[in-house]
Amino acid sequence: MPLSIQYVTSLDAVVDEAVEFLSHPTDLFTSYKIVIPTIGARSWLADKLARRLGSTAIGLGDGIVAGVDFSYPGSLSLLVGSYEYENDPWSVERLTFAVLDIIAKSRDYEWLIQQAGGPLLAARRIADRFDHYHFRRPGMILAWEDNKPVLAPMAEEMKGPDNEFLISLSRSDRWQFDLWRLVRTAINQPSPPARDRNAEGPVPSAVLIAGLEALSLQQTEVLKKLSSLKSENGECCDVRVLLVHPSPVLQAQWEQSAPALTPGYLPKKQEMDSTQDGDPLVTSWLRGTQETQMLLASQGFLPKHMAQHESDVSKQSVSLLSSIQHTITAGNIGTDTLCKADESLLVHRCHDLSRQAEVIHDALLHSFKQHDNLAPHDILIVSPRISELAPHLEAVFSRTLTDGSHKIELPLVIADRGIREVSDGAELLIALLKLIGSRCSVDDMLAVATHRLVQSHYGLDDNAMEVWQRCIERTRIRWGIDGPRRRRDGLDQPDLAAHTWWQGLERMLLGILLPDGTPEAALGGVVPLTGVDTADIESIAPLLSIVRVIDTLDRLVTNDQTVGDWCDHLEQSLIQLIGDETEELETVIYEFDQLRRVATETKVPYHDIKTILITTLTAAVGHQPLRTGAITATSMIPLRAVPFRVICVAGFDEDVAEMAASDHDNLVERQQLLGDSDPRVNLRRGFLDCVVSAQDQLIITCTGMSVSTNATLPLVTPLAEFIDFIGRHGVPLWEWNGEQFSNVEVFHPRHACSQKNFRVNEIRPDIIWSHDQKALHVATALGEPPLPIMTEPISAAPRTLIELSSLSAFMCDPLWPFVRETLAINPWRNDDVEIPATLPLMLSTYEQRELRDNYIQGYITSDQSREFEESWTQAVRADGDVPIWGFGEAVIEEITGFAQAVVKQTDEDGLPLIKRQAERVRVEANDVQISGTLEFCQDDPMSLILLHPAAKNATQFRRSKYLALAQLLVAMVAGLPAKRAYVYSQHEKWSPGAVDDKGKPRKAVMVREVTLDDRIKRQDSKRLVEKLCSLYQEAAVSAYSSFGKTAADFLTDQKKSRKSFSSFITYASYENSLEVVVHGRTPVFDDVFSDVEKQKAFFKPYIALTRFKPRTNIYSPE
Repeated sequence: MPLSIQYVTSLDAVVDEAVEFLSHPTDLFTSYKIVIPTIGARSWLADKLARRLGSTAIGLGDGIVAGVDFSYPGSLSLLVGSYEYENDPWSVERLTFAVLDIIAKSRDYEWLIQQAGGPLLAARRIADRFDHYHFRRPGMILAWEDNKPVLAPMAEEMKGPDNEFLISLSRSDRWQFDLWRLVRTAINQPSPPARDRNAEGPVPSAVLIAGLEALSLQQTEVLKKLSSLKSENGECCDVRVLLVHPSPVLQAQWEQSAPALTPGYLPKKQEMDSTQDGDPLVTSWLRGTQETQMLLASQGFLPKHMAQHESDVSKQSVSLLSSIQHTITAGNIGTDTLCKADESLLVHRCHDLSRQAEVIHDALLHSFKQHDNLAPHDILIVSPRISELAPHLEAVFSRTLTDGSHKIELPLVIADRGIREVSDGAELLIALLKLIGSRCSVDDMLAVATHRLVQSHYGLDDNAMEVWQRCIERTRIRWGIDGPRRRRDGLDQPDLAAHTWWQGLERMLLGILLPDGTPEAALGGVVPLTGVDTADIESIAPLLSIVRVIDTLDRLVTNDQTVGDWCDHLEQSLIQLIGDETEELETVIYEFDQLRRVATETKVPYHDIKTILITTLTAAVGHQPLRTGAITATSMIPLRAVPFRVICVAGFDEDVAEMAASDHDNLVERQQLLGDSDPRVNLRRGFLDCVVSAQDQLIITCTGMSVSTNATLPLVTPLAEFIDFIGRHGVPLWEWNGEQFSNVEVFHPRHACSQKNFRVNEIRPDIIWSHDQKALHVATALGEPPLPIMTEPISAAPRTLIELSSLSAFMCDPLWPFVRETLAINPWRNDDVEIPATLPLMLSTYEQRELRDNYIQGYITSDQSREFEESWTQAVRADGDVPIWGFGEAVIEEITGFAQAVVKQTDEDGLPLIKRQAERVRVEANDVQISGTLEFCQDDPMSLILLHPAAKNATQFRRSKYLALAQLLVAMVAGLPAKRAYVYSQHEKWSPGAVDDKGKPRKAVMVREVTLDDRIKRQDSKRLVEKLCSLYQEAAVSAYSSFGKTAADFLTDQKKSRKSFSSFITYASYENSLEVVVHGRTPVFDDVFSDVEKQKAFFKPYIALTRFKPRTNIYSPE
């Protein structure tokens, strides 16, 4: 018989049949045709055949596979010669543009375009839908060919030959038929089902279809057609099909309930018979296999299982895994089956994907010890979440472990990844696509400008990146390339150029060309950026070129273009960004060419081509090598059912079982016919394939523990069903934390450095689980009694210079040297926070201070002229230094109002700012230089002036008070006459126009005087500074945390200090303290102050040296 369909229990059984098929002589120039389910199965089968065919010696396995044309189930129609692959007008790609040409020209489909988000997106969605109908509902499409708007004919509704009862489409679904008919007219060629039915060849002389688990009605009809056509030798094509059916017993049982013969028609899907023999898990998980068997029976095929080797059917159950596999083959659990948990099948409960990767790594190292001659290529890791798991696997498997004098590193290849993950050019294109047409935020722009390929083309280094970052921050670039283009996002203010890229770049360039001075509008109303060095032009020029490329491309997005034109523009922009000599664009240009090849002249918006390209470049393509000498990690599909000695199933968690939302207008779902795909059944069958394909060991990892509470989590439903299935084999339960679990479940600690990982019998019997020496060192350290931070006295790092501002910050907070200098952490700056693509409506404290100082300096030097105020206001508005509209007016009014008030106040106090003078001082204390700047009035050298507008309340004034103190002490050591310091700040209750309860204007300026105790002489001040410097050196080495009043109370009353500690960490301000940087959000008093003597030895002199008289600003150390 030309068409033969048989069953095999596993993919492994296909090899012998393939060898026999290739042994038949054929013409030298004719290839053998083999259809295989996946690219992974093809690689595996080719390797197996190479070991059997053409070897120079028996068992050597050095043969090759040549003259074999492997293909996949989707290309079966090619074998009957119904179309040419390259020019198929019904391919999804060409069908997309056929649909596009129709819906873009008709107002009847505007609702469809709106629903999808664009014409090209709507066309792609409909093309996918029609392609699905061609495959799953060929009968319906054949009826549509005959102009009948009906659903697919069903076997139950047949009334006789050519007299079927057809269900007409509802009014709400009729539009699909009408649109399909328009597409059919436009293409003017028979649909895929029609051309398959009418195909005339040519066909090959023989075809082997091997390893598939299911056949659809469309595929069955194609195979029947293939077997009826004659090849060039005049004989009908010999078609042999080998389907994988794991259970001969169930196959024989299900054959008894085969449906009636209904050639060309599908019966309705029926509910599973709950009374049938067989284990409920095996029968339910093989539901798809049962439906395929019923479908074939309805078409006149009753396949049998091929005879198995004795070793296959009577294999002794020597492990739990082999017992499970035997049950699947037999369809039911033997009455005398009683298994124990062993290493062949374990389910590892972890806390997250990262821990799953670590557990897999350790489990595989144990596998190499347990299984003789196990090689990396014998191991497969599969995961339905491979894109999420891949980074964790790469990080863990890149570690090199040592075993005595040997280094151990497990080789790993991540396959089945998206184009963007293996191509830098694709990654750059995605970044470019996201940038164009957007708000052009700083992060999105720099994602393109700082891409590795762009940096390489322009020869940029880290110094250039620093210049960019600094200039972008100072010009406050936020949103838009220029003002007019903000209209796309709803801001119709074309003259508002503040915070745009072009304004920021113009300010940078003018800042390079013009000397620094008081900011004022220069060329074209642009305010030059101050503080830019001439040498920075080498860094800024490439940024200018990059933005120009982006600008040119971004101007095109407002107009629709053909897909071909969009591809041309994008390709040209990429070439401008990285050059045309790199090979990194090959993959991207190939995708462009694929679109150009099928595109028509219909114009589409940029958003559509952007979405299509990003979807294509991020989709998993499986083009990476699937069988190498390394461990392979991939998704569930490419190597499905391929046998490996050890298989790991990772990331089998709750979210993988979530059902995707179905389309409400999908006509396939209007009828439930035999053989229709069910995601739930497919998920379970994929897992079952892993169970059957594992030859020696099956390792399953899942997130079975809460990372936050450490509580057990319910397993995903298929995995819970599998655990129950294992229990029916007699595997006992065990108790863990008061709950009962299967003996195959292994509970892992939250962290790799847990001591449990390094104790015998803690994780698994008789073994130490972890192999990570670094984690062992951490675990050992965690197991030791708490020790002080420094176990031995360490001399302070030699500091030859301390800035005056640093010394004052230390006097205010003893943690400052350790956090800011030793750790180099700035807790008030977070560079990881994305800069929002919005117009700033408020200023930071630093920005306000810079603007205020700038205004005051210009105001007093211009003799308080009205012209300066107007010029300054115009400049800060133009360069975006103040927020827009009323927000900025309020800021300007507050700055100018306070500045004018403080100038008036200092004049009244006899300390006119016009006569303010800065003097740089440097003194020495214990071989340490202290350097800083003092400001005083020429008319009164005994008074220092500190303008600190933000020191409004007592907390804010504290830092200003210690800065004034430090300046007074250093001034006295330097022999300067300064005796007091005046701190001018903004009154807490003042705002422009504010009045008090009596209706009088509130005072804008608050003046505080800081002085030294009269007893302090110059020699005393030098001694005090020396002691402070010594404590500073010590504080830079060890973390001394005051926790508010806690340290002071600690010296006299520890009970009281504990209350102070608890109060401090409960305040909201604790989140912004230096203590949270060192000790975290949940510090423990006994840990912080564990070394009592050391803490007292530091804080006793520190508290004494930083003391002010109670409720005064008079410094009076004890």
